[in-house]
Amino acid sequence: MASLRTWIDACRPKTLVAAAVPVAVGGAVVHVYGRRLDWPVDPSFALAFCLGFALCVQVACNFANDLGDTLRGADTSARIGPRRAVANGDITPAQMKRGIWVACLLAMVVGSPVGLISPWLALAGVLAIACALAYTLGPFPLAYRGLGDVFVIACFGVQATALTAWAAWLTAPRCKCGLCGDPMPWTAALLAGLGLGLLADNILVANNARDYETDVAAGKRTSVVRFGRGFARGLFTLNLVGGLACLGLVFGWLPLLVAPWALKQAVGFRRAQAAGDFVPFLAQAAALLLVAGALCVTASCLGWVPTGFWVSR
Repeated sequence: MASLRTWIDACRPKTLVAAAVPVAVGGAVVHVYGRRLDWPVDPSFALAFCLGFALCVQVACNFANDLGDTLRGADTSARIGPRRAVANGDITPAQMKRGIWVACLLAMVVGSPVGLISPWLALAGVLAIACALAYTLGPFPLAYRGLGDVFVIACFGVQATALTAWAAWLTAPRCKCGLCGDPMPWTAALLAGLGLGLLADNILVANNARDYETDVAAGKRTSVVRFGRGFARGLFTLNLVGGLACLGLVFGWLPLLVAPWALKQAVGFRRAQAAGDFVPFLAQAAALLLVAGALCVTASCLGWVPTGFWVSR
């Protein structure tokens, strides 16, 4: 019987940042650009359930990744990095399958109040769960077809942020004056989501750069395997520049305070050579995503987003 600590480690707590930050930033987008609403309002209903759903889906994805990579031979004793539960026999494949089902069931239960708001939100939730499982499981595993980066940017960036913003916008009280008819701020939500997705993708880029040799041996055709570590170095830098640019366009100058830190990460990543050299950048990429997201929320709460910004307000 696997211990509680083993299951917690299998959840990969550091990666949960990628699930939590888009929810917070989605709420911040609506707070800044949702002038049709009677602010201040309490968006905690929608945001709380969106957060719970996102965390459960991330855990399900991590469990599926642990199981799928072991069954397909990508996680072996030659792999460098954190210990994998199924590959090392800490959790049996049967137990991990049950864990995946539990995480998916919890996601559906926690996300059901948001799904009841709109059938489109319910459909998006089902698709998010399906994509999380299809990342390394099923007949067409996304991670093994070089689509992992697209998955992270689309699901843990654009979709998570924009749909959280939409859920908060739909459930917030409307202005009683009858004159404030601003539409849902889709442009700001999608742009912020793209920025977060690009920054979150660097967690995956660092992971795949580290696992290059073992992925080649297992036939896991990640983008790094397809195009090499040189491509990964360029993509890491591009994600930093593009991600911060998108967040800056939506929230102003405050998120750009992490730019020197991002530059340091980019320089360090370009210098990395051996598999072990890439290990620290997983945590660093997650930390930068967390801080950048926190600065976006801070800018919205303090009213520091410049007035008359280019996005329609």
